Amino acid sequence: MAKTSAHAKGNGVKFPLTFLAAVLEKNKAPLALREVVFKGPLARGQVLARVRYSGICGKQIEEIQGSRGADRFLPHLLGHEGSGAVVAVGPEVTKIRPGDRVVLHWVKGAGIDAEPPLYQSGGVRVNAGWVTTFNEYAVVSENRVTKISDDADLEIACLLGCAATTGVGVILNEAKVEPGESVAIFGCGGVGLMAVQGARLAQATPVIALDKNRPSLDMALKFGAQLVVDMSREDALEKIRAVTGGRGAQHVIVATGDPKVIELAAEASSVPGSVFLVGVPPAGAKITVDPFRIHCQRTLTGSFGGGCVPDRDIPRYLELHETGKIKLDAMIVGAIPLRRINEGVSALLSGAAGRWIVKMDGESA
Repeated sequence: MAKTSAHAKGNGVKFPLTFLAAVLEKNKAPLALREVVFKGPLARGQVLARVRYSGICGKQIEEIQGSRGADRFLPHLLGHEGSGAVVAVGPEVTKIRPGDRVVLHWVKGAGIDAEPPLYQSGGVRVNAGWVTTFNEYAVVSENRVTKISDDADLEIACLLGCAATTGVGVILNEAKVEPGESVAIFGCGGVGLMAVQGARLAQATPVIALDKNRPSLDMALKFGAQLVVDMSREDALEKIRAVTGGRGAQHVIVATGDPKVIELAAEASSVPGSVFLVGVPPAGAKITVDPFRIHCQRTLTGSFGGGCVPDRDIPRYLELHETGKIKLDAMIVGAIPLRRINEGVSALLSGAAGRWIVKMDGESA
């Protein structure tokens, strides 16, 4: 339960504000549940949101595991996809106001790119970026929040902060898949499963989903994949070429950072064809590709959040869900309170399919 004192001018909020947060204090260790303090006041462009739901993304697993190398910012807060309501706004914030329901996201949208907040816990500084969501309250930049309708379902809306916008966006915004074009998606975690849904929405054919995890492949079939390939048992290249007349897939989406899978995915592309790298490889990783195939117009491109324009795409994808064209609710396989967040992290590390979400107050919003 958050505790406050001393009114903040103009918003009716009291500072300092104390709230519960999951803090990364050591790599390859459970997150620590701490009371975190924001002394206030809000600076120019900062927004105070009460977080209701947060997704647990593969990016947070990478940060916890330290796969990108030494972490210079410990201890720090985590989470970059969430939903909630605006409590207060700092000077010069114009795109939202207190009471608005919002999605919190890591890709920059419209508005001020404010300075990151200053938090403390037990007298020690706790670092944070421009958005965090593993916390009951969050001070975020104006350009990391997007307003949604007052009656929007906040539970599913949290996925619009990353999984949905990245997965659907890489298909629609970056690959620009046309009806009848072939798509292969390597990695069927949250982003990969949303890419499957995006490919079905774009009327791609065939839509091929590849993973080593059978439950993830079963979900991919549910979301519209026409062929699934268990990479722990089957030859991925052989399967893809068999259903594409030997050409390979016109669009290949790599929703994993495994360098070997990236190399395999590149070989699975047609020539000409496109490969979009969504997953982030470990620090120092290298890949080997055939330069002649690149010369012949096979392109390898890094995806940046699915080419998301938050103020355009978040309301658009929410409408796609509400009209049944994509299924965000079916992506959620478990919801846990913040105090049990490490159970959700463990589930993802053990290969659980779909998306686990955190309910900050343990109740429906």
